[in-house]
Amino acid sequence: MVANIGDVIPDAKFKYIPYTEESIDVCGVPVTLNAHSEWKNKKVVIISVPGAFTPSCHMKHLPPFIEKAQEIHDKGVDVIAFLSANDPFVLSAWGKSHNSDGSIIFISDTYAEFSKQLGLEADLTDKGMGLRTSRYALIIDDLKIRYVKKEEPGQLEVSSAEAILANI
Repeated sequence: MVANIGDVIPDAKFKYIPYTEESIDVCGVPVTLNAHSEWKNKKVVIISVPGAFTPSCHMKHLPPFIEKAQEIHDKGVDVIAFLSANDPFVLSAWGKSHNSDGSIIFISDTYAEFSKQLGLEADLTDKGMGLRTSRYALIIDDLKIRYVKKEEPGQLEVSSAEAILANI
């Protein structure tokens, strides 16, 4: 399946470490986020990246979202989630490294299961990274896909903060 506008997202479960003031200096404990129960009747932006701390993701993709998170929320978005096949501890550390204040959550798509169901996985075995999530963006409203765009290799356009703000 390749995700299309109007499709309902898969009933996925993600692991993540919620932001708290106390978790800034400690690892935190992963919790489960059930997409269908927690995102029902909400507008959600998912930004998928091949890996936390990878050059483009770390230096070019995440920083504008950190900068513009409030602007995105002010346009009616309830949840901004960065998604990767990395484990929840790595994703939590990635958010902390950018001083994320909890306005963005960092969710683990273990084994790229969610992305595979959407037809948006990436086989990066030849680069030594195995099966990963592609670089893509989703805007979801009440579990239905309203925007879905996958980046071409080496590009950062359709999943940028500016593209999301223009399409909310």
